[in-house]
Amino acid sequence: MLKPVRMQKIRIISLKSILEKLIEKLHTIGILEIRLVEHAGLEIGRPLEYFNDISEQLVKIRAIKNILGNFESDIPVPPDTVATNKSIDLPNPLQEAKKIVLDRELKNLTEEQNSIENELIKLAEQNKVMKKLNEFSDIDFSKLETKTVTYRIGAITGGNEKIKALKEKLDKTLNAYSLSYANLGNEIIAIIIYQRSYENIENSLSDFGFSTLSLPQFVSTPSKTANEITSAISAKHKKLESIRNEIAELSKNNYPHINAIERALSIEADRAEIASRFNFTGKTAIIEGWVKAEDFDGLQHELDGLMEKVMLEKADATHDEDPPVLLSNPSVASPLQFITQNYSLPNYYEIDPTIIYLFTIPLIYGMIVGDVIYGIISIFIAKFFMKKFSSSYIMSNVSRIWYYSAFPSMLFGLMFDEWAGLSHYHILEILEKWGVIDLASFGITGPFYQGISRVTQLPLVIGISAIVGLIHLGLGFILGAINEWHHNKKHAAAKIAWLGVEIGGALAVSALLLNLLPASVGNMSLGLLAVSVIALALTEGVMGILELPGLAGNVLSYARIAAIGVVGVILAEIINEFLIPLPQQGIFALIMFPLFVIMHAVNAFIAMFESLIQGGRLNIIEFKLKFLKGGGKPFEPFAVHIR
Repeated sequence: MLKPVRMQKIRIISLKSILEKLIEKLHTIGILEIRLVEHAGLEIGRPLEYFNDISEQLVKIRAIKNILGNFESDIPVPPDTVATNKSIDLPNPLQEAKKIVLDRELKNLTEEQNSIENELIKLAEQNKVMKKLNEFSDIDFSKLETKTVTYRIGAITGGNEKIKALKEKLDKTLNAYSLSYANLGNEIIAIIIYQRSYENIENSLSDFGFSTLSLPQFVSTPSKTANEITSAISAKHKKLESIRNEIAELSKNNYPHINAIERALSIEADRAEIASRFNFTGKTAIIEGWVKAEDFDGLQHELDGLMEKVMLEKADATHDEDPPVLLSNPSVASPLQFITQNYSLPNYYEIDPTIIYLFTIPLIYGMIVGDVIYGIISIFIAKFFMKKFSSSYIMSNVSRIWYYSAFPSMLFGLMFDEWAGLSHYHILEILEKWGVIDLASFGITGPFYQGISRVTQLPLVIGISAIVGLIHLGLGFILGAINEWHHNKKHAAAKIAWLGVEIGGALAVSALLLNLLPASVGNMSLGLLAVSVIALALTEGVMGILELPGLAGNVLSYARIAAIGVVGVILAEIINEFLIPLPQQGIFALIMFPLFVIMHAVNAFIAMFESLIQGGRLNIIEFKLKFLKGGGKPFEPFAVHIR
């Protein structure tokens, strides 16, 4: 539980004649991670001969599946497929794939579909242009061009002043012309009819921001052309719908089979490609990889039927080879394992911090929130998120961490005597004002106990936070020493030296600067500190000495527990000061109550979110870096994965 699952390196030597059968067996049982083998003098691995054929067909089938998949939701799925999530059994998927000729038909249909969609875009643009020409309904544009006369039609921005200036320009450059225009508000549509012999009109028009409008080739009068465009759009849409219906029908009739072929081909491609990790001699193949130590006997049993042509043996890892990492923690710790896996997976020889996170992250969260009511609110919000984001890998885990952390929040809330910014006695007094309870009749004359006030006793709370930080970091150094002990005694000694620096420094400061401990303790602590610094210099050199101030910074980082917590308390007290509903407020109390609840819910959410972030930071950065190098490679067995 505190260490990754124990792994065993294995080696399989097989005759080439049964290689395909062996690969199929290994793929089916799915317990062996196959590593790339590179032994000097042996032939480098390559995919099986049929890999290229499989890949070619897989590309084709996936292209077909992608097109048909757009209509997949309309296809009824066989009940057995839903229950088992397995593909239809195909004895020879490669031959089945080669029989499929849908790609040609779908290619023609999709090309036609794309062509129609592009035409619809052009028609829509032309329709916009024709709407701009409504003011010229009596002009037949098909008759404006002759052998000697042509025209330009376009849009000009800038108002009638631009038209006036354009007219003056045309008067100077053209012998004869006709200018018509319509003001559409944000732009002016202008038509210029002139003799073809004048070729440089574009130069004159460009000075006025004249933007030429593109008219359809079949243009006549605007109204008639607009009707023709509308008819063309309608016809195109009908054709498009026909194509889509045809593809939908093809999908309905073929998608399950195509999907089954794609799954089967994917499996075959994986099997053909894995051989590139092997080494070969003339007649044999050499496979190396890792299994869970507990699965070795099971693997041997599975290969018993092939043992005449296959040899399985345990192998020793090389000095530069790291076994894969598989974490094993109880299900209650799974949301914390999510953090371990996604923020630097420990290497095989390191301690798995998941179980430690299970306690330390909620603990720090609880210290920051530290309110009974807010803890209860945390439970409800976390439950809501757990339900809402049940299908989200990240949010479902974060919500569960949130849920776990709510309970320490309530425990620390009792310690601090905080109930939405009020003490328990203040709540009783408010209930008495509302006539819910009579304190005197119950013999209650004061609070049942005196909690630690985070506002008035802030130095004490900061001190408690610092002690938590010292214990947390000290645990990190101890775990670091354990991690290093069997690999590098010098590094293990350095971790112990850091622990000595931490203890010696903390006691010396407490005794000699803060006068919290006897001076004699401080003097002994200075001796421990000096010895530890010397040990650190001998084990980590100058770099270790230079990092000493960083340790003080790490400890001070835990002061954020107190600082963030007290900010939440002050905000809660401000809410209570201005919004708490009391009987003397009359009807106004009914208005204040929902606002009072909402503001506390918002403050609780902010406190919860900040606590989760800061608790995670102190664990993942300050604590983890003291013992975890990380860099582990997750265990990825060669197994059939249903896509």
